[in-house]
Amino acid sequence: MQGSTCKGAFRAYTTGKTMLKKTSLCISVAAAVLLTAGAAMAHIRIYPAESAAGAREKYTMRVPNEKQVNSIRVEGEFPAELNVYDFEFKPGWKIDFRKDDKGKIIGATWTGKIQPYEFVEFGMLGINPKEGASLTWKFVQYYDDGTKEEFTGPVGSRLPAPVVTLK
Repeated sequence: MQGSTCKGAFRAYTTGKTMLKKTSLCISVAAAVLLTAGAAMAHIRIYPAESAAGAREKYTMRVPNEKQVNSIRVEGEFPAELNVYDFEFKPGWKIDFRKDDKGKIIGATWTGKIQPYEFVEFGMLGINPKEGASLTWKFVQYYDDGTKEEFTGPVGSRLPAPVVTLK
């Protein structure tokens, strides 16, 4: 809700009780929007969210740490149709690749440290499949306290797997 909408509602009412109710409503709506936006950003994301079928693409994985303990490792499973062939290395981080029987990179594990309330971005290059509607990535994020979060769920779930739409 925009501030001008709340101001316009206030002008229409002159009694103190009505103004208080409208003020409380606007504050509540604004707080809910901010909290929802913060929660939505706490997931592992892949950028860009859209790419062309058959294109070479630089994908960026953004890994936030919204916990009060360090995040120490991220395990990723790449879409089977995607051909990932190169990675951006970050100081202080180690990357271990997982390959299938034919030598194709099918996943990776990034080991390092993300402080609480910080994020890190990792780049990788890939070739999109020539056909298909989307690419689904799966990630598991591990923490110093032994907990983990599995970003493998469907879109709209609490921990959704990132999805790239192919155009």
